[in-house]
Amino acid sequence: MSLKDQLMEEMKNAMRAKDTVRLGVIRFLRSEIKNIEIDHGDQDDAGVLKIIAKQVKSMKDANSEYQKGGREDLVEENNTKIKILEEYLPQQLSNEELETIVKKIVDSAEEKHMGKIIGSVMKEVDGKADGGRVSQLVRKLLS
Repeated sequence: MSLKDQLMEEMKNAMRAKDTVRLGVIRFLRSEIKNIEIDHGDQDDAGVLKIIAKQVKSMKDANSEYQKGGREDLVEENNTKIKILEEYLPQQLSNEELETIVKKIVDSAEEKHMGKIIGSVMKEVDGKADGGRVSQLVRKLLS
């Protein structure tokens, strides 16, 4: 079953269960997918995962702004939505696993260019680690 089909089933289940938060998040996500498909064509599972990851990152960024503004109610609401979206993402790598991958790539790199190393690591982890974590780890190992 493709991820889009799974989202459709989850949406139907949320309607039956009258889970308005989950239903709202899934509807929002499906509309984002549809908007991307209008501009860039039909999305496969990898494309849908990128869209979900982008939305999670966007919501986490918004949380930092909400915290600065003292809006803990919006932070809690966003955290609930983030948890729902993260159910569709692949399991994230632990810090130890990520560090092992980054060390291997840094050691094998002929040129210690941070951007190229980060690009190589991101290809290797394939959505299983946040770009911020990867960047922070590469910086630490290169310094």
